[in-house]
Amino acid sequence: SCVAFACESTPGMSVLYTQTDCTNDCENLLWVTNPELITKASSEGRVNWANGKCYVQSALSSLAGAIDVDSISLQVQDGSLFSVGDWIRVFTEVKIVTEVSGSGRLVVATPFTGAHQAGAKVMKTAASP
Repeated sequence: SCVAFACESTPGMSVLYTQTDCTNDCENLLWVTNPELITKASSEGRVNWANGKCYVQSALSSLAGAIDVDSISLQVQDGSLFSVGDWIRVFTEVKIVTEVSGSGRLVVATPFTGAHQAGAKVMKTAASP
């Protein structure tokens, strides 16, 4: 469930924005459900972080309708963000897009194993899981 990561300009340290294996402030997960809250890597007084980089999932839409178990299609609010071959994440499920229609309907290669409610976030990820 990683939505972003930040790393120093020199090897050795990184930060993962995820709810998996959380060790600090685990009750605060707003940045997992809304990665737009993650805006930059901050130096926080550390020299190596002065030129740190932060990589956040940039394409984010919401489900326009619910997804049923075993469905291979979904309707998103903004279909223009997605293309055939993109990897998407809905809650914990990661799928590859095989078809995109102008109306925001996406078809994925494998069925969803869980049901997801309208309004759930649909995130475009950089690469396969």
